[in-house]
Amino acid sequence: MDKTETIARAIPARLPGLLAGVAWIALIPGAVLMQGAALAQGTAPAQDAASSVTLDELQVAGRGGGIAVERATGPVRGYVATRSASGSKTDTPIIETPQSISVVPARQIRDTGAQSFTDTLAYTPGVSANPGLGRTSDSFFIRGFNVATGNGGLLRDGMKLSSGVYEGTQEPYGLERLEVLKGAASILYGQLTPGGVINAISKRPLSEPFREMNYTVGSYGRKEVSGDFSGPLTPDGAWSYRLTGLFRDSGTFIDFTPDDKRYIAPALTWRPSADTSVTLLGYYQEIRTAHQPPLPALGTLVNNPPFGRFPVNRFYGEPSFDKFDSRSGAIGYLVDHAFSDAVRLRHALRYYQAGVDWDYVTVPSLQANRQIVNRSVSSRNENATGVTSDTSLEVKFATGPVAHTLLTGIDYYRAFLNSERYQTGTVGSLNVYNPVYGLTTPQPNFRVNTGSKLLLDQVGLYAQDQIKFDRFVLLLGGRQDFAKTQNLAYLTGARIEQNDSAFSGRAGLVYLADYGVAPYVSYSQSFATFAQTDRGGNPFQPTTGEQYEGGVRWQIPDADTLISGAVYQINQKNALVPDPVNTAFSIQTGEVRSQGFEIEGRTNFGPLQLVASYSYTDARTTKTTIPANLNQRIATVPYHLASAFGTYDIGVFGVPGLRLGGGVRYIGSANIPGFALDTKETTLFDLVGLYDFGAADPSLAGWRAQLNIRNLADRIYVTCATGSACVYNEPRNVFGTISYRW
Repeated sequence: MDKTETIARAIPARLPGLLAGVAWIALIPGAVLMQGAALAQGTAPAQDAASSVTLDELQVAGRGGGIAVERATGPVRGYVATRSASGSKTDTPIIETPQSISVVPARQIRDTGAQSFTDTLAYTPGVSANPGLGRTSDSFFIRGFNVATGNGGLLRDGMKLSSGVYEGTQEPYGLERLEVLKGAASILYGQLTPGGVINAISKRPLSEPFREMNYTVGSYGRKEVSGDFSGPLTPDGAWSYRLTGLFRDSGTFIDFTPDDKRYIAPALTWRPSADTSVTLLGYYQEIRTAHQPPLPALGTLVNNPPFGRFPVNRFYGEPSFDKFDSRSGAIGYLVDHAFSDAVRLRHALRYYQAGVDWDYVTVPSLQANRQIVNRSVSSRNENATGVTSDTSLEVKFATGPVAHTLLTGIDYYRAFLNSERYQTGTVGSLNVYNPVYGLTTPQPNFRVNTGSKLLLDQVGLYAQDQIKFDRFVLLLGGRQDFAKTQNLAYLTGARIEQNDSAFSGRAGLVYLADYGVAPYVSYSQSFATFAQTDRGGNPFQPTTGEQYEGGVRWQIPDADTLISGAVYQINQKNALVPDPVNTAFSIQTGEVRSQGFEIEGRTNFGPLQLVASYSYTDARTTKTTIPANLNQRIATVPYHLASAFGTYDIGVFGVPGLRLGGGVRYIGSANIPGFALDTKETTLFDLVGLYDFGAADPSLAGWRAQLNIRNLADRIYVTCATGSACVYNEPRNVFGTISYRW
């Protein structure tokens, strides 16, 4: 262990003044600290079969052996990750990264009973889900900015994945961990929104045998079988494999809306020596569901007298018409070769493909009688492909007392999205309180195709130096991107070809103080291009973002606890707003500002595993051509988010094998631009119980059961993007799982 790691693991006397005003959110009770003291005296934390596999997979540090440490892309012990590559593209301790990172490990994903990609981030500060899209796409707001496509900030194994928004969702069961890097990060990944990135890390082959089968049943007729198998293929361990799969047939809380999925993800690793590894990763999935159309605020958010609110489970489309059928998959490889202790080459390549058939009914308005909604239809067919690669060389060297980790590289991203059929049309209205389906047939206008074909090529050259001297870690980086965008509009035949280039940089400084405290400051930039022109036919310049962040981390040694806090401000310029001369076009004068603070605590103290967080986000439009939107907060982004989730091993009270836990999620009110009211705040409660049968009866070793209740109090809450676009969120959901591991 080097000097900086030793310093980072010391116990602090107090938090620095930067976050003193919000330190109370850490929520570390005295009893937990006492258990941490017990750990310091040699008491091992409780663990189940899953965490023992995690421990088996901790890799030995250095080529010559040494102390076992966590890998940046590998399994995590319990709820506390200590290393990540999302913030630097190198295997770096989180405490040495001068930018906020939240890591959601597989253990937390399982314990919370996350059924969707959206569910996995429910306890993550600064992240709010885009309403109503949890089954058809992965779409989030990070620090007030929308993250959806690869260019928006959704990554898989450190590289961009999807080419469009509506291509289906990533499967949580296939992930080892989920990492959220907050703030501008174009230095690492090229075109992005300034809010940050969400990096999904795939499950990879394990060096020890692991086999698991699960069967789940629950609310809305849910039936699901899943399995995860891994281990060596050869006696010397040079070849290892992993195969993860899931088969689900289920309904949802909305009538006539399935949640069916088929998912399989094979992986294969060849490790001919301790210096070299080649890993093949792939997945294929099919999704069958339907879109939840946004509804008017009157009848959902606001009562609709004398009839009352719209029924939560009501389907507002046409059962014989509405569908969302997607097929997606990817295949690629990761190569890692160490020429020496000081020089390492990494190379990755992946091909992605998706196809979607999507027919849905929209609900634009409520008629004057307040019982009948007007409806229209859309019919879409989209195909997408993506090719991405990243090659980097990491060199470690010293200049006197200063240690350097220099990273240089080139990455490439090619995205193709063909909305080859996008038609709108008509369908009859519907009485929301007494629906009768099939009275009229949806009629898309197949003669008018508003689809388009988009092709993006992006090449980025980057360099980064992580510089360690005394107790400081200085990070400096810069990147030059070259992007070519081509867009064809099928309706008009108009073609747009645009070439852009942009430089983005980042600078950050961490001080590794005594007692494990590490304050930091950083500055980072982002950019994104537009495949559009103004009314004069002139191409737009890239929109740019910059973030200023200050924070502090406290990594408590011998207590397996990490507490992080940050304050920030993000400014985005050159955003598109409607052209006041002709609103069919845009001009590039918009600006958005987001500022706030976040704090997160994670711990594995003895029998307790806990994550708790709070975030305050003030994201608003500061410059626009629409007077009503000036200084308005960004829709669906609440000021306040707070949450806590944990489990406790009841075995310490004489009930071996039993863990009980739960969580609370507070979601503050959010602005609805152009509407007189905000959405209403809500507090949701979750419960979980886990039982290992083998703890009490060795003959039942490997068998375990889990029961989850999400939204225990059955709270009905509404999220709105506009006054005519509101959706109900999921009511109470109960499901249980029987697992066998061997």
